[in-house]
Amino acid sequence: MPVIRLIRIIFLVPLLLLTACSATGNYNGDAHRQLVMLQALHMQFIDDATMSDIRDAALDERDYQLQYRAAWLFAENLGDPLRLDNLQSLHNIWQVQSDRFRQQQRPFNSSQARLFSRQASAAYQQAIHGECLRPHSVCHQGL
Repeated sequence: MPVIRLIRIIFLVPLLLLTACSATGNYNGDAHRQLVMLQALHMQFIDDATMSDIRDAALDERDYQLQYRAAWLFAENLGDPLRLDNLQSLHNIWQVQSDRFRQQQRPFNSSQARLFSRQASAAYQQAIHGECLRPHSVCHQGL
């Protein structure tokens, strides 16, 4: 159970940071789209890692890393430390799950897949929600 405790801690800390996203800077549609893309890539990785598709999971990791790097550079260019903190928190969740997949040397079981999907989805939704709470958002009205 120490792994689950570690995952819970890694999951809760970013949620606190992610909610701070609305405290500074204006909404940015590109940043919003990047979060959605990172979430999609993360979920695809979990799916492929559960179906024991090692080759696809490796490609998913590469795609995620490229998208993460692009999002990081974009947030740096915007000069927004909260976006950078949020991206780092999301990446930490990704890293724990990716490391777990490589260390266990077998596909995720259904319980792991459900847990990892819930954790990642909740973190991404919180980050997306935070982006939508920023001033001048085009998405905050529906929240």
